[in-house]
Amino acid sequence: MSDDVDPEVRGILLSLFALGAGESVLEGLDEKRGTVCDRGWQALLALTEAERSRLLDEWRAEAASPLPLGLERLHPSWIVATLEGEPAHIVRLVALGLPESLRAIVLGMPAVVDGISQPAGQIATFPGSTRREVERVAFGWLAPLSESDCGPRAESLLALAFDELLSEITRRGARAVGQSLVGAAPALRARAMAAAGEPWAREIGAASAESVPDAERKTAMAHANARIPDSARTPSERLLHVGLAVLKHSLAADHPGSIYRVAGRLPAVLGQPLIGWTGW
Repeated sequence: MSDDVDPEVRGILLSLFALGAGESVLEGLDEKRGTVCDRGWQALLALTEAERSRLLDEWRAEAASPLPLGLERLHPSWIVATLEGEPAHIVRLVALGLPESLRAIVLGMPAVVDGISQPAGQIATFPGSTRREVERVAFGWLAPLSESDCGPRAESLLALAFDELLSEITRRGARAVGQSLVGAAPALRARAMAAAGEPWAREIGAASAESVPDAERKTAMAHANARIPDSARTPSERLLHVGLAVLKHSLAADHPGSIYRVAGRLPAVLGQPLIGWTGW
């Protein structure tokens, strides 16, 4: 049940149980939120006392943590980008509260390694409340990337391993290039396939031979002409950026939170422009 109830609803239900209030309190909520909370309330009541106690304890622990839920599911580069430039003793302080998988990455950052000779005792001078506030300020803004609801298209992508996710996005880029060439001269299609190389040449060839509505072909052309950064040097890297343009269009129609969740699984250098978070 925990995965089916968003953080706001969990907070409301926790408050009701803490105050010993009844479900009549939910009548003061707007219709949509009230319906969701009532469903969650009824599900809690349907649990055994032991199950309910365990679940509420989990929710209390989550509420007490300053870290966004699911932070460990983000690509580690988001964590590194957040802490880059901070003093080594601050980075070590923040690392204490991170999940083990992220802590090892943060403690391996150059700022920490270079400053490892500094007295680690500086950390002990900060009270726990200060550490939690630093963590909240440092990572709170990443919450949309790890906590947002998302639609079925995003869910299918999030189920992929990282390498599979990049391959799927690149494949979509290759298909967009192929669809943009529907009806083009065979020589032009052959040049595009030769430039892409395998396995993407096959994707381009198959897509270019499809019967595609004119509107869809024009959309594919727009995606195929998406701006590609100078850092994308190989054919696969260029197709990946075309695929990101396709992905942005697809996820916008999936759910408002979908693009944030998928961006969080990508390296920050790819995810930032996908959601328009630039210049930080």
